[in-house]
Amino acid sequence: MGQIVSNERLSHDIYRMTVAGTYAGQMGQFYMLRCDDGYRGDRYPLLSRPISIHDRNEREIIFLYRVHGRGTALLAELDAGQRVLLEGPFGNGFPSLEQPGRIALVGGGMGVAPLLPVLRNYRDADVFLGYTGEPFAVDYYCQAAATAQQVQVLSYTARSILEQIQPDRYDTIMACGPVGMLKALADMCTDQQLYISIEKRMACGIGACLGCTVRTMAGNRRACQEGPVFPVEEVLWHELASL
Repeated sequence: MGQIVSNERLSHDIYRMTVAGTYAGQMGQFYMLRCDDGYRGDRYPLLSRPISIHDRNEREIIFLYRVHGRGTALLAELDAGQRVLLEGPFGNGFPSLEQPGRIALVGGGMGVAPLLPVLRNYRDADVFLGYTGEPFAVDYYCQAAATAQQVQVLSYTARSILEQIQPDRYDTIMACGPVGMLKALADMCTDQQLYISIEKRMACGIGACLGCTVRTMAGNRRACQEGPVFPVEEVLWHELASL
């Protein structure tokens, strides 16, 4: 349980919550969050919501989330000074590579959220952020990059951020976003190492309920444990299309 420092509204349905405290977590991992209601059985929804780590330091941890349902709507109502229940970190995140070569980070919509810790680890990476509506959180990426010119942003419903990417310029690409965007990116890549973070509904976050199981080339995998980040060669795209 942590105390909220701020719960800033970035756009009409996007919030950035900062929670005080020292929390562990690697790039691409997530926490399970819910309002502090004492686990009363009459409060809906009972289950926590998985939200990726957007940023953290020795004093606080930060989550970037969209209001999409009752659970996140309740989180958006919380103010500074109130408390939130959080458990984690969970999941298998983006890899820390000794020789990644030239790196590109690609985010679409809420898929931009887990890429900020990746950029802090690979400050020379080129960043491509795509939105269909008002861009959000862009300043944080510009500040984290070695130079602001590394960050490219596209906000347009009829075009894709992938139009600005030349995959053959990179050795490693790490991405998160809609399945269609990730599949199109995979089709563009040939010799690159490509890692993608997928979204999947979760109940427990610890792998016990098997509710987030997804089939891969390596067999059944739990998105909350073996994922949410997978190397692209393990991905079965027809399986992800149903998520």
